[in-house]
Amino acid sequence: MKKIFILILLITSTGYLFAQDEEEIDNIETFFEKPSKIRGYVGSLTDITTVDGEVAYMTGVNVAGIFNDHFILGFYNLNIENDIKSDNTNYFESTIDFNHKGIWLGYIFMPKRIIHFNTNVMLGKGDLELYDDFLNEWVEDDFIFVLTPSLEAEFNVAKFLRVGVGANYRFTFDVDKFIDYNDNDFSDFGAFVSFKFGWFN
Repeated sequence: MKKIFILILLITSTGYLFAQDEEEIDNIETFFEKPSKIRGYVGSLTDITTVDGEVAYMTGVNVAGIFNDHFILGFYNLNIENDIKSDNTNYFESTIDFNHKGIWLGYIFMPKRIIHFNTNVMLGKGDLELYDDFLNEWVEDDFIFVLTPSLEAEFNVAKFLRVGVGANYRFTFDVDKFIDYNDNDFSDFGAFVSFKFGWFN
């Protein structure tokens, strides 16, 4: 868990350093201040990754506010759309269903440029289910912690539309309800595309 907190601290610290104004500030600086500018968007997410070694197409949405043009705070959800079959001998050919949802945090570098970059972190609760053909029922692990840091190149297509392309890594924790399955079976790299419709000026 120490690695997780160090990763979050590094991303947060990077965003804070870039957010500092070059001009001299008369007032006392604090980490938390009332934002002078608030914008927001609703976006679609398409993430290509692997689940249990199989290619998985996950889709969903994220809704977020943008504070002072740089800081992102919102919510997201992602769900598997294609048919994934288990290769575990205990659940061989059983259908796998996996989704996660939670908080979306990010920082936008040079947002006014046509092409700019974002760092994001998704912190969420996962839900993993396998259909047991022998028992003829779903077996569920409904409390999995999912941490997904990412880097994203974002394009200002129009004043109301931004398109992002990026790469991420999904860390999955507490997979403990299935025989011979562990966290590594549901953790892997991914690539994603996002379309964000909102108020960016």
